[in-house]
Amino acid sequence: MTSMILTTFLAIGFPAAILLGGSRILSQASGRAAAVNQLTPGEQKAPRPLNLRWFGYGTEAVNEYWSWLKCAGLQAEKRRLLLDLIFPLMYGGALAASLWWVWVTLGQPFHPAWIIAPLAIILTADWTENLIQLAQLRHYVSSSEGRIQGLWIQISSCATIIKLWLTSGLYVSLVGLVVRMIFTLSDRRLVPDAVE
Repeated sequence: MTSMILTTFLAIGFPAAILLGGSRILSQASGRAAAVNQLTPGEQKAPRPLNLRWFGYGTEAVNEYWSWLKCAGLQAEKRRLLLDLIFPLMYGGALAASLWWVWVTLGQPFHPAWIIAPLAIILTADWTENLIQLAQLRHYVSSSEGRIQGLWIQISSCATIIKLWLTSGLYVSLVGLVVRMIFTLSDRRLVPDAVE
């Protein structure tokens, strides 16, 4: 029973810890957390970052968020976007490792493309989101009016939506596979007990 709990904890907890912990570390390392804390004294609430908007964003939302960040916050946002080009490999790798481990434990019940394809889409969407936001942020800072290009923001927004929903879908799939693994392993242990 203890090994079952440990297996479940590792399979689900490892990629979740990498995703949540890595995101926090990324925010601290880039200086974004400090910039946001400085801009939101007391009980004032910070606007939701663009990379966490489940239903996307438009040029107006991007303009509002980036003007709210001010100069120091924009530099931190730029550093976060650069660091975030590496982060998908970490959380994608952790999720891939857990999915692969559970998949092998279950006896490879489906084609591995069902794991590889969504992960490839997530990584591509995350890099697309970051690269476009980085280019648009440079354009925003260098232009005197703070202009951004609407089409590129729409593409970035779509990439954000795909990344967030597909990542959560894969985590839900992982939980489902772990539940199936628990029942499968429990049934395998009960059969020898019944024979004896």
